[in-house]
Amino acid sequence: MSSPSRYLVSAPGKVILFGEHAVVYGKTAIAGSLDGLRTCMLFEKRDDGFLELNLPKLGLQHPLLWPISALPYSKVASVSNGNDSSQGFSFNEELLEALRPIVLEGNAGNKNNQEINELQQVAASVFLYLYTNLEDKQTSWCGTTVHVTSNLPVGAGLGSSAAYSVCLATGLLLVLGHIAIPDYDEKVREFNISDSSSPTNLINRWAFQAEKVIHGTPSGIDNAVATYGGAVSFAKGVMENVIGFQTLRFLLTNTKTPRNTRTLVANYPHIVEPILEAIEGISASFKEIINSGVSQKELNQRIEELIDLNHNLVNSLGVGHPSIDKVREITAQYSLHSKLTGAGGGGCVLTLLRDDVTNDDIMRIKLALTSIGFECFETKIGGHGISVLDASAISKQEFLSSENIQFSGWKHFN
Repeated sequence: MSSPSRYLVSAPGKVILFGEHAVVYGKTAIAGSLDGLRTCMLFEKRDDGFLELNLPKLGLQHPLLWPISALPYSKVASVSNGNDSSQGFSFNEELLEALRPIVLEGNAGNKNNQEINELQQVAASVFLYLYTNLEDKQTSWCGTTVHVTSNLPVGAGLGSSAAYSVCLATGLLLVLGHIAIPDYDEKVREFNISDSSSPTNLINRWAFQAEKVIHGTPSGIDNAVATYGGAVSFAKGVMENVIGFQTLRFLLTNTKTPRNTRTLVANYPHIVEPILEAIEGISASFKEIINSGVSQKELNQRIEELIDLNHNLVNSLGVGHPSIDKVREITAQYSLHSKLTGAGGGGCVLTLLRDDVTNDDIMRIKLALTSIGFECFETKIGGHGISVLDASAISKQEFLSSENIQFSGWKHFN
């Protein structure tokens, strides 16, 4: 059976539900996937030996193009011995350095005076770094064109780079024959990140390498959430899925205020330590209540209590902002509970949407928030992670003009 001529892949963003800031000091945090905010990529087969990358979301008006033969494959040998794609997970700085001038050459064929900014160069570096590492098996594809779309805000702390990394890792692993599209009923409810035989874990490990290209020393939590979906707990570099977690509906508000990660922790460690322990207790309480068997009404009430506790504790560390207070003020008028998420000092705010909240009230809240310059997304937290589709029957035009999640036939590794 011949391989598809196109693959469509989709990965979610992430949001911190509980434990932000405390996680930096070794405490447990809970993060979940943003099912309604995703990055999608279409991989098209080429036969001319070229790689093409399209990044309109990042302001790149024209595609970047490289010959496969120009990639520095000799730099890969020192990292990976043999042809097993699960090998070679030590980050290859030598390869990344060799790719820097090649990245810029991808724009050489454009006669439009297009300049490539730093963010676009990093995105291109991720693409070439992964391809060079993974192009070690026979494949019927002699090059590929990649189209990228996303409704994830960039730079808002919602895991946009991880969603990009997971999509690229998945697509290239498929294109180059390292993994195959899973069956419809292939479900993995729990994961063991040390199991290198799992396609999902292979995706996650290569996505983590891609995140290193972007961030240098990432925690690994963003790419794990984008890969596995659902919710994960994270502390001191150890991740595990949150058993019993079901999707929850939230309103996510992007205040568009630059985030400020400065806190009072370093100045007053003896005062702040009990606060950090209390924040960790909120993460532990959340994992307990979702498996407590209480009614949905009581579950929502308990989560709202944790939302208020988490926000007030983190706010006491000095990461509040008037824009966050404004979101809480507006949503409180409808008896809803909100908290900052991520770095604070601006950034994004989460509001739990109970089942009894009417659509009219949600529209009024969104109108009130957008009228003062904020951006709102109604989304579910805890949905699928990486999703793939045989897109042989989907054209580039359909992909670029459609809401990609609306395509039917998605298959999930987990």
